Amino acid sequence: MDIREKMRREWDRRARIDPRYWVAATQEADEESYEASAVRDSRALVEGLRDRIDAEARVLDLGCGIGRMTAQLTDRFAEVVGVDVSPEMVDKARELHGGAANLRFEANNGADLGDFEDDSFDLVFSYSVLPHLPPSVLRAYFAEVNRVLRPGGWFRYQFWTGPTGRAHADNDTLNIRVYDHETFAGLNREAGFRVHEVEPIDYFDPVLKLNPVWVNAERVDEAAKIEGDINEVRVELSEDERALEYGLLIYLAVKHGERGENDEAERVLEEALATDPKRVEAYVEWAAHRQRRDDITGALTLFEALTEELPEAPIGWLYRAQFALVAERIEEARDALGRFDGLDCDDAEFLEHAEMLRGELPEPPPKPKTRTKTRTKKRLKK
Repeated sequence: MDIREKMRREWDRRARIDPRYWVAATQEADEESYEASAVRDSRALVEGLRDRIDAEARVLDLGCGIGRMTAQLTDRFAEVVGVDVSPEMVDKARELHGGAANLRFEANNGADLGDFEDDSFDLVFSYSVLPHLPPSVLRAYFAEVNRVLRPGGWFRYQFWTGPTGRAHADNDTLNIRVYDHETFAGLNREAGFRVHEVEPIDYFDPVLKLNPVWVNAERVDEAAKIEGDINEVRVELSEDERALEYGLLIYLAVKHGERGENDEAERVLEEALATDPKRVEAYVEWAAHRQRRDDITGALTLFEALTEELPEAPIGWLYRAQFALVAERIEEARDALGRFDGLDCDDAEFLEHAEMLRGELPEPPPKPKTRTKTRTKKRLKK
């Protein structure tokens, strides 16, 4: 599959789950924190331009999502256009922000800006988009940004750069790529940009051990011709991409649960199971929601599914035994505990829980005695 098609499908799916979460991913994962992030990041965008762009400017938001930052700029610039690879995101942006006369949103193919003329914008900006793109798409976009900017126009974008780069599979469109300083400089130079400022953003990523940066780059030349074409990639999520998406979905479901939004939590957990049925967290979290709703059969069904999918996971058999016992399916509980005992589990908490369940199981009924038939020999009368 063409990488552009994969990006469209995946971001449409994420938009259907929760567009605010996927474009902002705030710690609180709620609407209030989403709105606060839009105000904060838009202010940083404008302040960091250092008055280089005046009020008559035409501005393009590359990867606008549902207009989180785009809509904040309508009072600042004459015209603001948002573009995104996901039609689902664009439709939601139009629904949320359709009232402003100088604001519009368009879907594109995820790798070029072919709907826009040369030299047609004074400013192009992008936040939390470019580091997620495969390198071939990133290079194509840099060249396209150059093309649509007027000479002397500005490209302000959020990025990750460090002494050692961090790469991912070509079909990964979710994980963050970190570019080493040399590659970062070459990327801008080849795209015809002169970097003026690289400013750290006040967020330290505990995994990457880095702060992202804002970059101010001026168009000073035409972009070099790009050799080759956009990658053909596998449709499936890469392993890193799957792990990250799964973890983010579990986090979102937990946040919904903490706010008592059980229907939303379970909807997200269903997506997590579809993303990776070979991990236990979604089964366990979803079963906990079913238990809170007094649906013991539903919780048991989830652990039955877990033991079928991952028969070597002790937690599945342990909790299958627990919920089978509560549902008074005694033989199933006894069999599940037997399967748990047959696994190599050294988790002290699990072992203690299993011992407790054994104490709650009723004694099995005594086996019926076997009756032996005796033959009576008839005496022969002489």
